[in-house]
Parts: sequence; structure tokens; C-alpha cells
Amino acid sequence: MKNIAVLGSSGSIGQSTLEVVRSLPQQFKIVALSVNSDIVKLKQQIKEFQPKLVCVGNPRAAAKLRASLGSSVKVLCGQEGLDELIKDKDIQQVMVAITGSAALAPLISAIKSGKEIALANKEALVMAGAMVMRLAKEHKVLIRPVDSEQSAIWQSLGGGCAVNVRQVYLTASGGPLWSLPRSKFKQVTIEKVLQHPRWKMGRKITVDSATLMNKGLELLEAMFLFNLGVEKIKVLIHPEALIHSMVEFNDGVIMAQLSVTDMRVPIQYALSYPERLPSKLA
Repeated sequence: MKNIAVLGSSGSIGQSTLEVVRSLPQQFKIVALSVNSDIVKLKQQIKEFQPKLVCVGNPRAAAKLRASLGSSVKVLCGQEGLDELIKDKDIQQVMVAITGSAALAPLISAIKSGKEIALANKEALVMAGAMVMRLAKEHKVLIRPVDSEQSAIWQSLGGGCAVNVRQVYLTASGGPLWSLPRSKFKQVTIEKVLQHPRWKMGRKITVDSATLMNKGLELLEAMFLFNLGVEKIKVLIHPEALIHSMVEFNDGVIMAQLSVTDMRVPIQYALSYPERLPSKLA
């Protein structure tokens, strides 16, 4: 059984990670959880998974949670609390599902602590990819990508680095606005933007998918994760979203990863690597 900490457990990826753990109770145990301020959801997760540690970013929310729980679980607070949580000796793997730039500091802390890392945040690599990957190499930590496209590249490479690669094809569904004529863009509502045709994701990443901004970030993410030059990455619009990415090698062989469009697939593989565990989604 592997002991796991989920950073950002109230978000879309965090909740999907807990669903994976829930489906595989003999393989994974939740030891720690963190949220920014959603203590209502966190209390529900504490009741179900009974972690030894939790961290709440917002000091007022942390105090409120601590008062309601008593001494049943240790409640930490802020960045210092998150660092303490990450360094706990019982934690083997950290799922970094915090959104935005706030993920960079805990990611670095997890790397320096020598934890196994499942990374579901691209902003940290866009901001400081060279430094993050250098630290990971120094501390002999493998960063396991959770984004469906990056996971597909990683799997197509066999979990290794991009040697003998001619081209990487980073697929994009095109989002909810792909087939909409440009003349109608001024009439687009936020409801339309949030209706992604293939993926169920958080609001920010869904909006970034609609504008294709997300694909630009993923291109930068892939460059750092796999040590690729931008000339070796092509973005391929694939509305069916069955192929999550492909790798073409120097001998002309193309390896692709296909699966149902559900984030629990790459999450489970990042948690279980190098094993492939049974999944109810198959």
C-alpha cells in the first residue's frame, strides 16, 4: 500500500484522485490532504479517508476547521504548514493538484524531500521548468505527469526521456468553440465556454481550453518534461479526443496512447507507475 498526500484535494483533479484511491483501497492510502479554503469539502474528505494531516491555506478557515475537529486530526496552516505536511515521513507520494503559480513552492518542497511526484499543474513548469527539472534530477525524483496529453507522451516514450524522437504530436480537442464561426464569437456566453465537448474539468482550465491558451502552456510543459526543442512538438487538432498524444521516432514508428476521456486514467497511472492496475473505466 502506498501512502499519498493530495495537495488541492477540493479541486477537480484532487477529487478525481480521491475517486481513484476509493476504487483501489488495497493499493493506496490517503495520509494527508490540503485545500486553500474549502473546509466544507475537506471535512467530508477527512470523514471518509481519515488522514493524519491536513493543511488549509486560509488562516481563518484553518482556525474554524481546527475548532470543529478538535484533536482528531492535525490541522496545519499556510505555506509553512504545507511544507511540514509534505515533509512528513509517512508520505511516499505527493499529488500536486494545486492550480496556478501557488503549486511551485510545494512542488519544490516535495522534490527536495525526495517524494514520488504526480504533477497535475502546468503553471509551475511554465514558470520555472528548467529549475524544477534540474532539482528533480539532482534529487533523483521522477515527475510523473498527470495532464492527459503529457501522460500520453510519457507513456508513448515508455516512461523514459525523448531520445531518438523525430516528432511529438500534442493533441488538442479544440474545445467548445472549435466549430463556431468567428463572426459569432461576440455572442458567446460563459455557459457556452464552459461546455467542453469531451472533458470534465475545472472552470479555469475549461476556459483556457476554449481559447487554446491551455495548449500553449502544454507545449511549454512538454518542452521541460521531456527535454524537447519547440521544433519537435506539433499541436494536432483532434476533436474526437481518442488519441491523447503521439510520439514519432527516428525510424518512422509512431507510438500513441488511446483511452476514454476521463482524467482518472492518467491519474491512476501516475499513482501506480510502473504497474498498471485494473480500472473500472476499462
